Amino acid sequence: MRRRVTRVDPMSASRVLALLLFVQGFVIGALALALKVAGLDIPLPFTPTPGATTITLLLWTPLGFALVGVLSGGILAAIYNWVAKRFGGIEYEMEKSL
Repeated sequence: MRRRVTRVDPMSASRVLALLLFVQGFVIGALALALKVAGLDIPLPFTPTPGATTITLLLWTPLGFALVGVLSGGILAAIYNWVAKRFGGIEYEMEKSL
């Protein structure tokens, strides 16, 4: 059975992407904090500049990632809706489960 995604709700996409990136930001913040505590100053992408504190790494990194998720999720959903309206959405196949 073929189906097509014709529209994605921007608020829903924003919420989901924000949550996913928040978790990713927390993991990266915790990793950066562990490296800092171990005495290694390895710059990780999207982490604060040198001199970052525990609060910065464990609070602001996930919140910054979540903010990027909210903005990019809504923008990408709106762009997808525009493209899907003009050229058709993503097609996928499903099978009936037992």
